[in-house]
Amino acid sequence: MLVAANEMDHFFAGADFNLGTPEPADEHGAESAALFCEMLELRPGQSSWRETVRWVKFEEDVEEDGNRWSKPFVAALKLHALMELRNCISSGSVLLDLQTNNLNEIWNTLVNEWVRMDLVPASYHEPLVATLMQPYRHQHQFQRSIIARNKSSDVLDPASSSSMRKYNQSLATMPSVNSMSSVDTLSDALSSSPTGDKTNKRFFKKLPPGSEAASILVAELEFLRRPLTGFVRLRDASNTFRGLVEVPVPVRYVFVALSPKTKGNRVRELGRTMGTLFSDELFQHEVSKARDRHDLLTAIDDFMGSSTVLPPGEWNPKIRIEPPTQVQSKESRTIQKKILDGEDVDDHSDEHTGHGAEIKRTGRICGGIMDDIKRKAKWYLADFKDALHIQTIASIIFLYFASMTPLVTFGGLMSTLLKGRMGAMETILGRAISGVFWGFTAGQPLVILGSTGPILVFEVIVFNVCDQWGIEYMSMRVWIGLWSALILLFMVIFDSSFLVGFITRFTEESFAALVSAIFVYEAIKKVLHIAEEEPIQTNPLTNPDISHLCDCLSVNNETVTPFGENFTNSDCLKGNGTLIGIGCNTPHYVPDAFLLSVLLFFGTFIMSRILKNAKTASYGPARLRQIISDFAVILSIATFVIIDFLMGIPTPKLWVPAEVKPTYEGRDSWLVPFFGGNPWWTALAAAVPGALATILIFMDQQITTVIVSRGESKLRHGVGYHLDLFIVAILTAVLSMVGMPWMIADTVLSLTHSSSLRMESEVAAPGERPTFLGIRENRVTNIIISILVGVSVFLGKYLVMIPMPVLFGVFLFMGSNALMGLQFTDRIKLFFMPLKYQPDHIYLRYVSINRVHLFTLIQLLCLAVLWVLKSFRQTAMLFPIMVGLHFC
Repeated sequence: MLVAANEMDHFFAGADFNLGTPEPADEHGAESAALFCEMLELRPGQSSWRETVRWVKFEEDVEEDGNRWSKPFVAALKLHALMELRNCISSGSVLLDLQTNNLNEIWNTLVNEWVRMDLVPASYHEPLVATLMQPYRHQHQFQRSIIARNKSSDVLDPASSSSMRKYNQSLATMPSVNSMSSVDTLSDALSSSPTGDKTNKRFFKKLPPGSEAASILVAELEFLRRPLTGFVRLRDASNTFRGLVEVPVPVRYVFVALSPKTKGNRVRELGRTMGTLFSDELFQHEVSKARDRHDLLTAIDDFMGSSTVLPPGEWNPKIRIEPPTQVQSKESRTIQKKILDGEDVDDHSDEHTGHGAEIKRTGRICGGIMDDIKRKAKWYLADFKDALHIQTIASIIFLYFASMTPLVTFGGLMSTLLKGRMGAMETILGRAISGVFWGFTAGQPLVILGSTGPILVFEVIVFNVCDQWGIEYMSMRVWIGLWSALILLFMVIFDSSFLVGFITRFTEESFAALVSAIFVYEAIKKVLHIAEEEPIQTNPLTNPDISHLCDCLSVNNETVTPFGENFTNSDCLKGNGTLIGIGCNTPHYVPDAFLLSVLLFFGTFIMSRILKNAKTASYGPARLRQIISDFAVILSIATFVIIDFLMGIPTPKLWVPAEVKPTYEGRDSWLVPFFGGNPWWTALAAAVPGALATILIFMDQQITTVIVSRGESKLRHGVGYHLDLFIVAILTAVLSMVGMPWMIADTVLSLTHSSSLRMESEVAAPGERPTFLGIRENRVTNIIISILVGVSVFLGKYLVMIPMPVLFGVFLFMGSNALMGLQFTDRIKLFFMPLKYQPDHIYLRYVSINRVHLFTLIQLLCLAVLWVLKSFRQTAMLFPIMVGLHFC
């Protein structure tokens, strides 16, 4: 299949023309512009150039037997075509930085050079210019005509339908190439063409802003005796070339290849090769800066050096290669090229350097927090402006419901364990107050605050100790919070947050995997717990309902009150009565409540998962799919709330306290007294538990911030670990004094918040997947979510319509999403895959599979230890400490 070099030289020998040494291409900005490339062919017997191939990122061909574009695919080139193209540039006509806005002038300049080099006789000047000036017809023009008639026809054979016959008759009335006596005649004919200047505005929307165009014209002409080629780069991209390309973008490059009749239409393959080069980002960069012919040849050589040859016996050239999900970036290819050229390169390709770059110890008192404030100040207004997007609305509603569920359940559990000292009201108000303050002042507003499990266990242990020693718990808790806040402030003053830079990826991933697994576990556990609260009567024959065989004995032991609809077991016990009878222990059966709860739980999860993936589906407009994906969880919640309402079955509902007052009846005001009857030494003794609380708060807060701020998130506004710790210290002190739970970073909610604000490119080339642009960093979502949480205490009559199983389904969705995004999960899957079916992960190319399995097993063992620690009250408070000791 290869052609000898001397044959290629003989086949393609063109004019040797150069405009001298041009100015650098950087000056006119061609280097940074995206490039749309289109190839037009003039086939024998046709009176116009027809668009047959186009490129933005991948190649699209007009189907020979259809009226549509092909699916985008990776272009496969023939090796000899690349060699032929190189010879064309080496010996053909090259015009760099030609200064003109007239297409006629370009063709005249090009043909004049061919005549001057004696490649064609002077008598060919007029026919060649006339040929190049023939009408340019684009695929969308034919499609428009066919759709209007609602008839299908062969795009490349317009005479096959009545509409195309009329269209062809209009072309037939135009002067032919042989009868063309002047270019003016052709210009007049072009002006009278009804479709000569129509552009494809629909496709234009898919191009990046500032795009430019390259036009390739190829044809086989019977009157030629030798091939002619020409490469033109305009100094100023022009949009005055009416109809030359199908989209209204300025033209920067023109490539022409004309040849006599050949076998296999080699000139078409040459045009495809040139178009494929134009679609390559590195080639675009190099050709835009080229000063002479040698630079163009170097660009082609670099392209050939980076290309991969597929053996013909192991691959079918007729198969179109699907566009890959990921392609090598321009930056990484540039680095590889410099390495091959022997240049020194500072490779910063490691994505896991995001959290350590801004957390170096300054050596100055308060130096770290001052640097954080300066760094965040320049982005402060942008943190509000960037929130002006529909995506933030979806994120606010989603995270509001995702936050309310743990607040209510956590508050109820806290009230039980602390004997009513704090409950749901304190949890909700504490979250609202701290969230608003955090949103306005934090260094990383993407982090969502909440009250975590280890903090609750710590509170329970302190409460039990205080109860044994006869110490008032709430007053003691004030001093513990103040000591903890003081220690945190000292850590801020002396830049102790620099220790965050030593947290490894192993630490982050292990912590995220454990917390995400806990979310999944707790979601399933809470749904199963509904079966205990509202059990199913599985067998009425063996387990009959005998609750009517129960009476209530009054306090004076004289009156026995029968139960009825308005008198229950709870009413009897509240009146200090005694339950007597064999039916008093009969469970209160609720038909179908548990079964419907399970359906609501899994239905919400499955629907959220399906709708979240809608943006990658093949159906519907891209904008609609993106909106559905952004509002996936909200649509799922609304759907299953309506289903629950229509079913009318009493499933557990979201409960919010109706009155804004402290949960503990012994508290007269929100402000907790500093001693409350406790001896003075309790203020000093609180320093020890205060130090332990500091370790819990520091590790939980900073590890979560590290995970949210890692390099692959592409955050632009920077981070502020010292500033975050300072805000947490203030909140800890304030919340302690008003008797509310301490609020620190919630890992899963923070990851979900970041995920809901992912930005992807709206404009993508055909066949190219939208690229991840980063996170929509803002403060507005956190602030409004916190305000809505606080307002919830006044919306109890509306929130009571939301079934808890639906919110547990959201729990499962968040936890599973966080787990699926971890490399740790991918490595676990490798245990169950044969080697030949394992995915092509980059680490598997450099590390043996046995060492990968060993690494995963060690991580699993560490996670098991942490799970055991958090499962027992006595050791759960050591959970973040063990994370630091084991992994840092």
